[in-house]
Amino acid sequence: MVRRLLIRLILLYLKSPVFRMKIVFIIDTYNDSSGGGIATKRLVTELRKRGHEVRIVAAVHENENDPDFYKVDGLVLYSSLNTRTATKFCFGKKQKEVISRALTGVDIVQIQYPFVLGMGAVKMAKKLKIPCVGALHVQPQNILEVLNLRHPLFQNLVWQIFNYLLFKRVKTIVTPSKFATKLMSSRGLKANLLTISNGVPKEYASRTVEKPSWFGNHFVILSIGRLAKEKRHEIIIEGVKRSKYSNDIQVIIAGRGVRDNYLRELGRNLPIEPFIGFVSHDEKLRLLNSADLYVHSSVAELESLSSVEALASGLPCLISNSEASAASQFSLDSRLLFKAEDADDLAAKINYWYENRDELTSTEMKNKAFHMAGDYALEASVDKYESLYKEVLEKKRSLRFST
Repeated sequence: MVRRLLIRLILLYLKSPVFRMKIVFIIDTYNDSSGGGIATKRLVTELRKRGHEVRIVAAVHENENDPDFYKVDGLVLYSSLNTRTATKFCFGKKQKEVISRALTGVDIVQIQYPFVLGMGAVKMAKKLKIPCVGALHVQPQNILEVLNLRHPLFQNLVWQIFNYLLFKRVKTIVTPSKFATKLMSSRGLKANLLTISNGVPKEYASRTVEKPSWFGNHFVILSIGRLAKEKRHEIIIEGVKRSKYSNDIQVIIAGRGVRDNYLRELGRNLPIEPFIGFVSHDEKLRLLNSADLYVHSSVAELESLSSVEALASGLPCLISNSEASAASQFSLDSRLLFKAEDADDLAAKINYWYENRDELTSTEMKNKAFHMAGDYALEASVDKYESLYKEVLEKKRSLRFST
């Protein structure tokens, strides 16, 4: 009787909104160098606002003065200096002493990447009997495209490595989309798969802004993201080049990465010089509210957060229909899809929307965008994460008391 009462009281406490958790995020690089990094930063910020203690184990942290940062040594693979300078991404080493200190006294561990650091953290967490949650923020294509290896055999090999390093070692895996959940299910994993969007913060919203003067009266096409091969930004440049309205189209590709010089070289073939490079957060919000059309050309996406951010700002997205990308779910209708890696089809769609730009800015189109983006609010995603953590801890404590 006493044991049952104690269990019930503990479970009620876990369900209480005032319950504060100690959470550790294992992420090789904690900055804006990737979608996974951006999503993790947002999640950590919101969890801390809600009173939870959140520790970060990483090789790179954009704020090394964070008192809850536990630094491990880093390793850069492939094109070391150029890649690190352009993307600021490092792989973390599994330093047992650092991981052990970070995990001391915590409630739960979340591992963001299926790399060596993550495997080391899972092993340490199991040793300390701390529950682990895995997350999916990377696809084989993110690695293989850099190495020019596109054959399915290589993709299967990388999946097997991911499974060995992380996914077969955890009982619960969070994916950012139904597409990603289906992708993981196809790998034959026994883990519990839970779909939780990375979520879009409130600041991504429609607002009145002053258009940059250099836009002139041109039709403005915007794309935002890492300047990486799988993003296929060259298709945007080529599509605009083949458009019959290329003389009146301003292209903006905002981001950083190893392909910046390559894309700028291609951009010289356009009648109007494109802007290609990094922009500040405030400038990003301004661009999302002043461009005419967002184009997403990537062939590999687990969610496509940039597309949701555009929709939340009221900006319709013209999206590649790649089978390895979740982005096509954010197309408002079939006219806003183009054949993956097909510059001619993209040019035809650009021509159509240039001629029908009034519809792009119509109240009806904006409302469609807002409605779709409304399902991806960051606060709702954080709520789901909290519920997941509490559920995992409830199971752990119930099992402990029952035995």
